Order: sequence, then structure tokens, then C-alpha cells
Amino acid sequence: MEFDFGTATRQVRVTVIDPTRQLSATSEPGRALPAHFRTVASALWGLDDNLTQCYATLCQDPLLAGLIASNRGLRLIRTPDLYEALVMGVIGQQISVTAAEAIRHRLLLAVGPHRTVQSREYHGYPVSAQILDAGERALRGVGISHPKVRYLQAIAECDASGALSREAFDGLDNERAIQRLMDIPGVGRWTAEIAMLRGLGRLDIFPAADLGLIVATQSLLRLRARPTEHRLRTLAERWRGWRSYAALYLWATLTRAR
Repeated sequence: MEFDFGTATRQVRVTVIDPTRQLSATSEPGRALPAHFRTVASALWGLDDNLTQCYATLCQDPLLAGLIASNRGLRLIRTPDLYEALVMGVIGQQISVTAAEAIRHRLLLAVGPHRTVQSREYHGYPVSAQILDAGERALRGVGISHPKVRYLQAIAECDASGALSREAFDGLDNERAIQRLMDIPGVGRWTAEIAMLRGLGRLDIFPAADLGLIVATQSLLRLRARPTEHRLRTLAERWRGWRSYAALYLWATLTRAR
């Protein structure tokens, strides 16, 4: 896979050589690549996740062994930070994936930063100050409901204060971190777990209330009725340590089914 990134002064091409760990990145001749770039790229694409250890755990379960064989090398893609993961999670609450993607796209176009590189325009997620400055009318205008506008503003305020920095969650175990996120208005357990998985890159999170995981598990187990959240959490105990990746491979079955 290759990805091109551009700024006003530099173009960077990133190549994922194989799905195990290798990554190469180059910029224009004679231009030094920022020292932190590899670290950021590896975090976003999960290139430092130890899939050997992951598979050693998950492949012990026949339920997942086949899924992993069909999707070997699939890695968790993260957001740059917890703030963006929470914004994505709140927008996606109780609506379809397609609807959430459409709203997020409109939000980026209307409120987010943008930059033109070589005649191509790039749009990013609005930073917290842009969410707060936009006001309710602009946010409602892209299809965000009134309650979700208030939730996004609360998230933006937390981010602006530094409460959502990665350092603020260092040393907290998963449950304590989830409870801290749930103190934010509009952030329930599902949103907090999704944000932990995507925004902090925690490897042992299983958002058992997620409809996609419920449907995927129902299909995998050939159940006549959808399993409860409690049943999914109990099932996921066998994947402890790598439950985030168990969720990823279950979600992958939904993509294939489309």
C-alpha cells in the first residue's frame, strides 16, 4: 500500500512493504523527513502491534482462527488522537454507518481545516476551537442533531482544556479510562470504548454493545436471535489481551458480506 501526504512545503510518500511491520517513507530529494513521522505513521496504522502474539492468542479459538486466516495482516487503524475518535463516535451514535460517514464528510467541508496541494484539496477534522467557534447553527446545518451538537461542544471544551491528551490517560487501566470518558456529556460506554480503541490504541477493548459486532457474532455462531451485550462480553473473555483485534476481525466479516 502507498499513501501520499502533502503540506504546503513537502510531499511525503509512505509505503507499507508487507503486513508484518515494515514501513518506508520518503520525501523530496535533499529534504530530511521529520524525525517523528515514522512514529506517527506506525501508531496510526498499527504497525507496532505484535500480530505474532495477537494470533497466538486469538487463533487458539476456532471461532476466530478462520477469520484471521482470511484476513491475515489486517491491522487496527487509529485516529490521530482521542478527541477525533470521540467526535467520530458521537456522530455515529444510533445512526447507520452510511449516514454517519455523510455527516462527517459535510462537517469536514463546512468547518474543518483544508489545504490545497498540487491542485488537490485536502480536508481535515475540525480542531476543538473550530467546533466551538462554529456555533450550533453551523453544526446543525451539516445534519448533526441538537443533542449531539451539545455533546460535540462538551468534547471540544475537554480537548481545549487538555483533558483528552494522551498523557491524561497514561497510567489509567481500561475501566478507569472508560469511566473518565463517560463523565463527558453524551459519551456512553459504547462511545467511550470505541474512542479507547481508535483514539488511544488500547488493544484489549471490546465494545460489546456495537450492532456490527452483535450481527457478526450472530452470523459466526449461527444463532437464530441476536446475542445480548452480556453474552458478547462473556464470549470475549476468551480473547482477553487482544479483544480489540477480535472486534476488528469480526467487523471484517461485515465488509465481506456487503
